[in-house]
Amino acid sequence: MFDYQQEYDVIVIGGGHAGCEAALAAAKTGARTLLMSQNIDTLAQMSCNPSIGGIAKGQIVRELDALGGAMGRVTDAAAVHYHMLNTGKGPAVHSPRVQCDKKVYQFTYKHTVELQPNLDLIQDEAVEIATSDNAVCGVRTLRDTFYQAKTVVLSTGTFLGGTIHIGEVMTPGGRYNDMPSVQLSASLKKIGLHIIRFKTGTPMRINARGVDFSKFRLQPSDNPFQPMSHFTDVKEQAKRKFLSCYITRTTEETDKILRENLHRSAMYSGKIHALGPRYCPSVEDKTKKFPDVKTHPLFLEPEGNNTEEFYIQGFSTSLPEEVQRALLKSVPGLENASITRAGYAVEYDFSDPMDLFPSLESKIVPGLFCAGQINGTTGYEEAGGQGFMAGVNAARKTQGKEPFVLRRDEAYIGVLIDDLVTKGVNEPYRMFTSRAEYRILLRNDNADLRLCPYGFSLGILDQKYKPAFERYCAQVEKLKENPNAQIDETDLYPWTADKVRFHVDVHQKYAGYYERNKKDAEKLAQSDNIVIPEGFDPSAVKGLLFETSQKLKSVQPRTLGQASRIPGVTPADIQLLAIHIERYRRLKHAEKVA
Repeated sequence: MFDYQQEYDVIVIGGGHAGCEAALAAAKTGARTLLMSQNIDTLAQMSCNPSIGGIAKGQIVRELDALGGAMGRVTDAAAVHYHMLNTGKGPAVHSPRVQCDKKVYQFTYKHTVELQPNLDLIQDEAVEIATSDNAVCGVRTLRDTFYQAKTVVLSTGTFLGGTIHIGEVMTPGGRYNDMPSVQLSASLKKIGLHIIRFKTGTPMRINARGVDFSKFRLQPSDNPFQPMSHFTDVKEQAKRKFLSCYITRTTEETDKILRENLHRSAMYSGKIHALGPRYCPSVEDKTKKFPDVKTHPLFLEPEGNNTEEFYIQGFSTSLPEEVQRALLKSVPGLENASITRAGYAVEYDFSDPMDLFPSLESKIVPGLFCAGQINGTTGYEEAGGQGFMAGVNAARKTQGKEPFVLRRDEAYIGVLIDDLVTKGVNEPYRMFTSRAEYRILLRNDNADLRLCPYGFSLGILDQKYKPAFERYCAQVEKLKENPNAQIDETDLYPWTADKVRFHVDVHQKYAGYYERNKKDAEKLAQSDNIVIPEGFDPSAVKGLLFETSQKLKSVQPRTLGQASRIPGVTPADIQLLAIHIERYRRLKHAEKVA
């Protein structure tokens, strides 16, 4: 075995959206970082939909951007279509979504990684997480090279023990034509991680050359549009070429073909046993679970400027390829379209997220962090948010700093991670606005006001924006106090007077709800500031149910607030815990003084 001489503060395994954000965030804090990927030509590849954002997902990307993450800017660099979702509802749930040129997106991300100081990139496969005294000490690769590491971030996507399913055909793969990571999965089991199995899928891709677009409803790009990044120049962005998407529906003939062939689907033939994402079902799943619905919506989405490939959202399937061709021909306008890539399902291993602290560090192996689909989530955006947080906290651990944790009232990213580590998952987790009880506070338009201060203090968001941001905040407060005040536009770029007005208008619209939410959030902050001391044993608390103490021992909440969100833990339990935590703290203080 060859020992690589350089010791890294952080090694990130996996070059997807979580891995890229983790590596960039760690490196920007000054940590010596290595990003390891089986194939660096597929760094940040859009394995499924060629879009970023969506309901609640768009808010996550806006938050990530405000913190200094890369996803928002890369999205705008590759944008071919902008669309704001939920515009028929209030601004609190307006969610940006952007179709991207998938190759431009991928290579822009790759180049961003390559340019980042403190960050090395290597094409190799991790096969073993090495430990010393039960803590991470390095990574061994397929080429039998050993890389020393103080911390490791696992962001393996669907590659851990991945299996591809197309009808009756099963092949190893973390993505079609990309080999899975089998040895690493075995290594994780060996060091004590609880490995479970999920499945996800993707639709067919088609060549648009044979498509009759006159039979579809046109969905042009928004005009005006909102960029995904707070730092994108709208006027410059408007000069770009934008493409349209198209909307249609399946037919009763489609439904008939599906029903006749359900037994040939990998999902219903017994070949797949793992659970898939309930909110992104395959077309055969829709047919089985909604038997009275005979047609379903389809969205044709371009994969880029220099390709004729289209992605068919709503047509995810693991049926045999010949059945997929029949399904395609059953939709008016697609009779002469040809499949370029068949749809498929993928089964993969993930690790129980309840084994993680809110910092995303493992409770089982100190120094090991997990982000993305390895935590049981689905979606580029959820992965990117977790990756950023894991990368920051891995770096902070090596620097002897306290973990950086976002509360539920501060960010959708905070809701996401709190849900994962406190409640766990029984299906691939997807973010929705309905999961956030403080969604009026967590709008996409105020993500910068909420989180840019954290980005600056972490040293990740470029300090050159700080003076303009402070002026922007001052103008917002000025207009809140006096709606008739004049806005001073001097040196606000990349913020604008229009952004100031829009934010204040929305704030005033929700004023009553906002104040109520803010008071509730302050209570949450108080309970989340009550740290449960190390060594505190919940089973010693008289009056606490055995079931409650077992749940507390399993989750190991860091704060009283987190304890209150564990399913089954009651307000009475929390009151009792608060009293005993204070007694425990006083006792320890007295022992220390004595």
